[in-house]
Amino acid sequence: MTRSIGVVIPAYQPDPERLTSYLQQLDTQVTPSPAVLRIELDAPSSSLLKQLYSRLSNSTFTASVEIAIADTRRGKGAAITAGFERLCACTNTTANSTTTTVTSNNETTERSNIDPGFDRDTDVTINLTTTPPASTIDILAFADADGSTPASSFETVLRALINDTADVATGSRRHPSADVTAHQTLGRRYLGDGFAWLARRLLDEQLYDYQCGAKAITTDAWQAVRSHIYASGFAWDIELLAISGGLGYQVAEVPVRWEDQPGSTVSPLRTALRLGRVLVTARHRARALAHDPVHRLLASIERSSSQPVIDSVATSKPTALSEKATNITIDAEAEADVNVNIDTTDQSSIEVG
Repeated sequence: MTRSIGVVIPAYQPDPERLTSYLQQLDTQVTPSPAVLRIELDAPSSSLLKQLYSRLSNSTFTASVEIAIADTRRGKGAAITAGFERLCACTNTTANSTTTTVTSNNETTERSNIDPGFDRDTDVTINLTTTPPASTIDILAFADADGSTPASSFETVLRALINDTADVATGSRRHPSADVTAHQTLGRRYLGDGFAWLARRLLDEQLYDYQCGAKAITTDAWQAVRSHIYASGFAWDIELLAISGGLGYQVAEVPVRWEDQPGSTVSPLRTALRLGRVLVTARHRARALAHDPVHRLLASIERSSSQPVIDSVATSKPTALSEKATNITIDAEAEADVNVNIDTTDQSSIEVG
């Protein structure tokens, strides 16, 4: 049975050329081809948005390619969560939408505009596709926007779920069989190795690498795990793996080919301190879910002052549209139709001028 795959790319200040190239690789080199490639783009500048949109609209994809734009930096975990929730329609925030299709041609350039009377508190998705997205996604996955895990290697992560050998799969740069073609700086490498060593001693999931930017989970497993994840940033990966194991799901670690990419927006020392704190709480939550009485008590105390990521995704005020998001020029030379999907809780009118 062919399984439908949805891939989320969390992105903050991505390189438009590199990101577009990586999406094309995922589209053409992964088998079966993803049904949806969704970019969760945080706080883009007008220039970045224009460059990315221009490159994507001049590319050909078999997958449905979506861009979800947020005006603030939500964090990696919150962005992935929002993307997963959209793809599996797990929350009511995805239930109401209005879609306008703008078709490019050689004679005119179109621009999408919001009606002056329209409520601007909305979440915008630009859908670049010639075919509608799949109605059902069986496998949810995410990959880092810099393409550190090549598409062919990313497929090996997906393969563990496609072949029904695991419920969750995580790529691994530190696995003995991994192929690392370009290493991180020495400082980042030592911090990463030290964190992985500590995580193996605190968590029940014994892995070489907990934070490689290539992971996949079945939609069924996600629906069980989603309400137990509290980290909105880079610690999200840790909780996903720890909670999945605590709930009894099979986690597979898959060695990957990996190449470090320059230009990271992560502060290694500050992030390491945050990750260390999350290790402790993730360990408690995972063991609580495995019915350890002591950890169930500790987890309930911790939860009383925290909010799962999905709660913030489902209840937060929708993103306010800025001019950079609403005034989008459609390339007249683009071959594909461009669907501008505007999600809103009230079905206000939308005009295309």
